[in-house]
Amino acid sequence: CRLPRVGASKNKTPFVIVILIGLLGCVSKSVFDQRFRESNALAPPPNSVSIADSENYTFAVVGDLHISKQDTTRLQAIFAAAQAEGDSFIVFLGDIVDQGDPLDVQAFRTAITNAGWDGKAFPVIGNHDIFNDGWTSYKQLNGPSHYTFNVGNAKFIALDSADGTLGSEQGDWLKAELDKPKPELLFMATHYLPVVPGVRTYLKLSDDAEALKLMNLASKKGVNAWFGAHYHSYLVGSTEGVTYVVAGGGGGRRMDPVRDYFFVQVRVASGTSLNYFLRTVP
Repeated sequence: CRLPRVGASKNKTPFVIVILIGLLGCVSKSVFDQRFRESNALAPPPNSVSIADSENYTFAVVGDLHISKQDTTRLQAIFAAAQAEGDSFIVFLGDIVDQGDPLDVQAFRTAITNAGWDGKAFPVIGNHDIFNDGWTSYKQLNGPSHYTFNVGNAKFIALDSADGTLGSEQGDWLKAELDKPKPELLFMATHYLPVVPGVRTYLKLSDDAEALKLMNLASKKGVNAWFGAHYHSYLVGSTEGVTYVVAGGGGGRRMDPVRDYFFVQVRVASGTSLNYFLRTVP
């Protein structure tokens, strides 16, 4: 990952935080504009989701699995619980692996196949996924860092915020996607959210000006919900018609107000009615 761009925001991240992140070995061999350009040539993840009723269905969102040493125990528990709940697909909101290790990325893909979720698992890239040379294995096994997919009556836009920013090129691509005809439901998914509802924290997009512009854009273009993680807890809040859902429950250190491990079930009813349910896992 790249260090937060402290000079880009009026509300600057304290330098002590930047130093601590550096000391923890936050190192990436890729940057957001490079990943964006390379992703343009990559096929999106396979989509074999079948919805019996496009107006009524459920799906799961979860971030921050932080898979390490090829241990997918909690991921397997999430798959089992989501299947038991009848969820049609899962969106993984970044930090899928802890240190960008290719063996961990492969373990993630193997777990998807073994659990029967091929074509029903949609990854979003996070800062830990690009640690070291993580982008190389990520793009080989998970595909592009930005893409769209459609399920039922909804369109999903997955974005690369792994450096704490979208950048201008990806921002232009997002605007073009949002200018297209809007389906009944429109969702966005990133690792870093532009805001963590009800919490004053640096664990969001690093540039406040960019974050506000994106929030304004999402509101104007009729985005129904924006899913994200990075903050390792569960929070939901709405601003100007957009619901921001923090679903950082897959692994790693825990944070208030929810210290359980969990995923969030999203229920679509009657076409546009949305409800969110916390589903804890061991």
